[in-house]
Amino acid sequence: MSTVKQQPAMVDFKQLQQQFAAYIRAPHTTAPPAGIEQRRLQVYSELFFNNVKGFLDTAFPVLKTLYSEPDWTGLARQFFSNYACHSPYFLLIAEQFVSFLQDYQPTAADPPFLAELAHYEWAELYIATVSSEQQLPALDQAELNGDALDNTRLQLSELAMLCAYQWPVQQICVDFQPTEPAQPVFFLLYRNKQDEVKFVQLSQATLLLLNHLAEQPGLTFGQLISAISPQLPGLTAQQLQQGALPLIRDLAGKGAICRYLV
Repeated sequence: MSTVKQQPAMVDFKQLQQQFAAYIRAPHTTAPPAGIEQRRLQVYSELFFNNVKGFLDTAFPVLKTLYSEPDWTGLARQFFSNYACHSPYFLLIAEQFVSFLQDYQPTAADPPFLAELAHYEWAELYIATVSSEQQLPALDQAELNGDALDNTRLQLSELAMLCAYQWPVQQICVDFQPTEPAQPVFFLLYRNKQDEVKFVQLSQATLLLLNHLAEQPGLTFGQLISAISPQLPGLTAQQLQQGALPLIRDLAGKGAICRYLV
């Protein structure tokens, strides 16, 4: 069996592409590819970086205000130069920036809550823009009354997300920048029927309930209470039902909890 040898021109073009991409990412530390005018390379480099930085500016407005312009640009430059993005879609740049921060080593210019605040801001953007694969059926009023919930299989909406943080991310701003973690905070984010993103702060018990529903969709209300009851030994099943029922009804009415589809 004969093999097809790669033509020198193709090898050279691939090498040129790699050199060009490397220079665009890090023009200050990478040698420019031969045969391309320096002015043109500079235009491309600035265009690509400014597009990415512009999206970070928009996606993380609170975080950006906590930095001086040089420090924020420097952080954006590190992300642009060092992180291997796996998607060309601009809407996913924010998600990839959050992933970059998971392994990023903070400097004196970075707030200690950097990664969590970035995740909090990204979560709102994600819920605002994510597309649902299917329109989950809402629960009607009859299904939320009486014993009907015991016969209705439930699930968390695809347009909802549970988040937990060590820092009070919802309060952070220029005038409030804590230096130590406080009590953990928990949130449910969801997109309502008007396409507005809403935040609901949760207790540990309500987080446990909704997280269980997220991990095991299809449970009825009674099954959900039975499942979490062993993890809350200080409360009887009746107390759990009385506390959880208004929450389930409220979130179902807002579209954050839906009828389960197999």
